[in-house]
Amino acid sequence: MRRNRIKKNEEQQDTIIEEENINDEPKELFDENNSEINDGSKLNLNKNKIFVEHIYIFSIAMLNFLCKTFLVLLKASGIYLLWICLHYFSAHLYVKFCVPDTLIGFLMSPFMISTPHCQGLRWIVYNAAGIINNMWILIGTWIYSIIFIFNNSNHTETTNL
Repeated sequence: MRRNRIKKNEEQQDTIIEEENINDEPKELFDENNSEINDGSKLNLNKNKIFVEHIYIFSIAMLNFLCKTFLVLLKASGIYLLWICLHYFSAHLYVKFCVPDTLIGFLMSPFMISTPHCQGLRWIVYNAAGIINNMWILIGTWIYSIIFIFNNSNHTETTNL
C-alpha cells in the first residue's frame, strides 16, 4: 500500500511537471513574438496608452467638477427647491381634501374652507407662489448683472486701445 502511494505521488509530480512545461511554451512564444515588434509600433502603443490615460484623467476631473458644482447648486437652491415641492404638493392636497371634484365635494366646500388643514394648505400655496416669483426675479437679476458686467468690461477694454 505504501508503494502504491509513492507511485501515485510520483505520477502526480510527473503530471505537474508536464503542466508547467505546457504553461512555459506560450510565454516563450510570446517573448519571441514580442521581440519581433519594431520600435515604431511600440512607440504608437505608448502614445495610445498616454492618450487614453489623459482622457481618463480628464473624465475623472470633469466628473469631480460636475459633482462639486451640483452640490454647491443644491445647497444654494435647496430652500427654493423646498418651496417648489411644498407648493406643488400642497396645491394637490388642497384640491383633494378641500375641494374634491364631486357633487358632495361641491356642497361641502363652503364648510371645508374654514378647516385648519385647508387654511394651512392655502397659506402654503399663497406664500410659496410669492417666494417662487421672487426666486425668478433674483435669477433674472443675476443673469442680467452677469451680461451687463461682461459687456461693460468688453466695452472698456476696446475704448482703452
